[in-house]
Amino acid sequence: MANMAPFGPGREHSLTVQELKENVALGVQAYTTVKKLIIESNLRPGELISESDLAERLDIGGALIRAALERLVEDGLINQVDAKVLQVAALDRKYIDDVYQISKALEIQIALQSVDHIPPDAIEEFAMVLENIRPDVEAGKPYRVREAYEHLQQMFLTYCENDLICLMLGRLQDHLTRVRLASRATDDRQWLHIEYWVMKDELDALRARDVSRLTTTLSAHMDMFRRWILQSWISPPSS
Repeated sequence: MANMAPFGPGREHSLTVQELKENVALGVQAYTTVKKLIIESNLRPGELISESDLAERLDIGGALIRAALERLVEDGLINQVDAKVLQVAALDRKYIDDVYQISKALEIQIALQSVDHIPPDAIEEFAMVLENIRPDVEAGKPYRVREAYEHLQQMFLTYCENDLICLMLGRLQDHLTRVRLASRATDDRQWLHIEYWVMKDELDALRARDVSRLTTTLSAHMDMFRRWILQSWISPPSS
């Protein structure tokens, strides 16, 4: 039997496994590339975007770009203005307020659902992290506080048994990263100094397994940060 032509009427309609894998890989690449452009503000907040322009700019097929944009609309990083017009989501005070309100609700729930499962050794490991950076904090160089906060977040995620809440917080990370990158020029030393001592209070609540105190402290922590970033926010250029 003769080999079938690769294209045209003689070709079977179904794709081969290899072709499906290649399409999936290209689709992931298209989605990841456009998302990165938005998160890093190379596609500016409020900018109107065109499927055809992006396809040409990135040298990616229109169908793959279309699928990527549909996913990014679902992610909330792109807004569907009308049937043909898309716009990069705003990066303004309201957006930041919305993002951190959701983050607060999810992070508190994750912490509450993990607190009874965190081993004492893990809590003391976090205590050691805080103790090791204390000299830098007291010397006015509190930059490693960011690492301590990431350690605390990861500890809560590790011992939280509600996978759905963790997944929801994971999907929010793109928005949080977008805000963080846009605000990286902000001098946050004063906030980091405050955050260090707030985390010391959270450590005490963890050691005592005091859910009420932990809830109150975490809530205050996140409200303080939200107020701080809104007060210091300088909007990046829009289209």
